[in-house]
Amino acid sequence: MPIHWTLPIDGITEGLSPAHPDARVLLGAGMVTGEDLRERVYLCGPCSSALDVAHHLASVGGLDAGDSVLVSRQWAGRGQMRRAWISDPGILFAEWRLHFQPEPWRNMISVLMGWILCQGLRGLRLPLQLKWPNDLLLHGRKVGGILVEERGEVLLAGIGLNLSSSPPEAMMRTDHVASAGTLGPPATRRSIFELWIRLVNVGRLCYISTLSDSTLLEFSHSIETVLAYLGTMVQIVDNRSSVRGLFRGLSPDGGIVLHTQDGTRTLHSGSLFPEDASEGDT
Repeated sequence: MPIHWTLPIDGITEGLSPAHPDARVLLGAGMVTGEDLRERVYLCGPCSSALDVAHHLASVGGLDAGDSVLVSRQWAGRGQMRRAWISDPGILFAEWRLHFQPEPWRNMISVLMGWILCQGLRGLRLPLQLKWPNDLLLHGRKVGGILVEERGEVLLAGIGLNLSSSPPEAMMRTDHVASAGTLGPPATRRSIFELWIRLVNVGRLCYISTLSDSTLLEFSHSIETVLAYLGTMVQIVDNRSSVRGLFRGLSPDGGIVLHTQDGTRTLHSGSLFPEDASEGDT
């Protein structure tokens, strides 16, 4: 059975055992059953971050491609652009070590992971959307995010999902587009661990089939079914500039394609603001 209780790691985590109070946070009242998993899942208690735990395990040969880390709480989590990743009860935090993609797919990793999570949760009748490049929305509210990090030979996807709680408005970024929300039922009808098993199993199939059966162009069209704000006026803002245009889709290299007054533009970085939020109504 590929379930592992994380041992203490100096400066990162005190570890986790079945007797630890946080074991119930991940497992609920159920028993650990990993019989449907091919890969290892590490269950971890309070830690600096799931990313730190995953990198440590990978450095000692304990985390292969396909393996993952599921943590109960983190005190130094970080998201896009090194922003703090709020850790509250009722939130799923995981790191998933990915198989390296063929070179042309490298810039599509975050988008591909968003597609995979949307597919896995839509199977639970949760109509998630992906807000380019890495936010997950449900009914217009942010319920999750993805952070991909490559360090040497290790490629990790950090995943956070608000199951039954979310950060209060006062702790959100001042320029946030979508208020925080939660997945709620049916995601909360199962334990965090059970939900993660489902996402890993669905994700493995989506990941392999997409890379083997789709071209980048085909995938850039397929993902349009889950793209938030597609077909509307948006602004892409970074520290240097702001570009306004009609959101037409994604390019085969993961960029966002806008039809602007100066022609078609493809951008590969920045934050997306829908037209009705770009004037300060955020």
